[in-house]
Amino acid sequence: MEQHARVWAMTRRDGTDVEVECGSFFAGERMLCERCERQAERDYPQGWRHSPGDVCRHGCYLGGASGPDLMCGRCENGED
Repeated sequence: MEQHARVWAMTRRDGTDVEVECGSFFAGERMLCERCERQAERDYPQGWRHSPGDVCRHGCYLGGASGPDLMCGRCENGED
C-alpha cells in the first residue's frame, strides 16, 4: 500500500483537504490511495459498502472490517 490517501473531508463549512494513511478508516469508511483502490476494484468486482471485501459475490453485505470472516448462505454452500 502507498503511504497516504488524499480525501475530501467536510469537517468545516468549506471542507478540508486532509491526508490519511492508506487502509485506515475515516468517517466510517476505509480510505485507499488511487493505486490500492484500482487493485480493490479488480479484486472485488461486486463492489463494497464501507471496506473492500464487505460484500460477497452474491451482493450480500457481510459487515464491515469483519466481512472476510463471514459468509452468506450461498457462499457457504459453494454456490456461484
